Amino acid sequence: MTAPARVGPSPSGGGPTASPDLDELAADIGDRIRAERLHRGWSQAHLGTRASVTKKYVGLAEAGHTSLPVARLAQLCHGLGIPMSDLLSDRWVMPERKAPRVLTPRQVQILAEARTGAPFSVIAVRVGMSRESVSARISEVYRQLDVAHLSYGRREAAIRVAVELGLLEPAALDDAA
Repeated sequence: MTAPARVGPSPSGGGPTASPDLDELAADIGDRIRAERLHRGWSQAHLGTRASVTKKYVGLAEAGHTSLPVARLAQLCHGLGIPMSDLLSDRWVMPERKAPRVLTPRQVQILAEARTGAPFSVIAVRVGMSRESVSARISEVYRQLDVAHLSYGRREAAIRVAVELGLLEPAALDDAA
């Protein structure tokens, strides 16, 4: 049995070329999604939240399942913050994994206080800052940790994501409190 032929010229200018191996292509796309996710230091669950898909779906995509609809691939690319054309390009290069970001001791202190669920006015008194400064500083921390997309009132979820991403050690939060 011969490989199915694709209509159109071959790269060498001759007749039709064989269709690509779809399993291999899907595996390559899955590897690229995983590499982009790991480059950002994200878990599958975090990418799923950003892309509005489940953690399980991210895992299936990364495993190279061939039934990945284009719309879902577009959602994953949007969640990663990259154009789909870049992910699928022959010029795509595997990114190097970023070194974990480090928070200052003051940022860790404010994040630890936020973990208690106290209002910013109470946190401000505890850390010796104005409420506005605490609010601005916590927003800066959330942006730095790339969890600013979480809705208001989800401080604990933001801290869990930060710990899960390896950006903060749980012990550091407890020591700062």
